[in-house]
Formats: sequence, C-alpha cells, structure tokens
Amino acid sequence: MRASFFLLTVFFLIGCGSDPKIEDSALLTDQDSLDVDAIDTSINEVIISEYDMSKVDKKDLKEFKQNLVKIEKKYGEQWDFCMCAVKQDSVNKAFQKSNMSDSEFDKVLARSDEIDLKCQAFMVQNPNVTPEERANHERQIKKCLKEAGLK
Repeated sequence: MRASFFLLTVFFLIGCGSDPKIEDSALLTDQDSLDVDAIDTSINEVIISEYDMSKVDKKDLKEFKQNLVKIEKKYGEQWDFCMCAVKQDSVNKAFQKSNMSDSEFDKVLARSDEIDLKCQAFMVQNPNVTPEERANHERQIKKCLKEAGLK
C-alpha cells in the first residue's frame, strides 16, 4: 500500500505540466465557472493567494489569473510552484521511511491531502506535454528545492 502510494506521488510530480499555466479541467464544473468577461483588470482584487505574477509567462497571464480565481473559489488560497514542490518533497521523503507506524502513515497522508488542496493550481495534467517541457519542469523543481536548501 505504501509503495503504491509513493509511486503515485512520484508520477504526480513527474506528470505535472512544465509551467504554472493552468488549463480548464474537470476540477472545475460548470457550476464553479465564472463569467470570464466580468473579470477585468482589477482581477488581482479577487485573487486570494499572494502570487508573484511576474513568474507567469506574459502570454498566459490572463488565462492563469482567470483559472486561479476559479481554483481559489473552490479550494481556497493556493501556494506558489516552489512552495508546492518543497512541501511535496517533504511528504515524499516521509513516505520513504520504512519503519513508519500506521498512525504516522495516516498523518503523512493527511498532510499530503492538505498540500494537494493548496497546490491545485499545479495539478492539472496536460497530455500534450513534450519531453522538453517535462525536462524543464524537473529543472524548475530542482531549482526550487536547491533554493530551499533541500538538494
């Protein structure tokens, strides 16, 4: 059970998109959708997260903001990409412990669920991700972990 969950978590990290661009997904139902035309230049007032928008590709900025508003409406404040990478790395390391008790495992699993809620903005998977984009994604994660002093 633990090994399969660990593998699932690893595949999640590898399978994530190459950048923080968000695409519409099954996570957002018609009921959750916002009127895109009603979102104007004051969209930053609607976004809960203290997001550094300077890291988002300019051509994707409007779509990113619109999707972030939708995700935050459903899941609450979101963490940035590096925070998600660091938190997920700590959970992965905890799952690698071979002598973990069932109660410890349950706590780590609960923490993983919390992290998933705060990182919904990066959980959308795109089947059209190229090998170059996957490599770029892995470099971004390594950079975040290095900056956090973990690698």
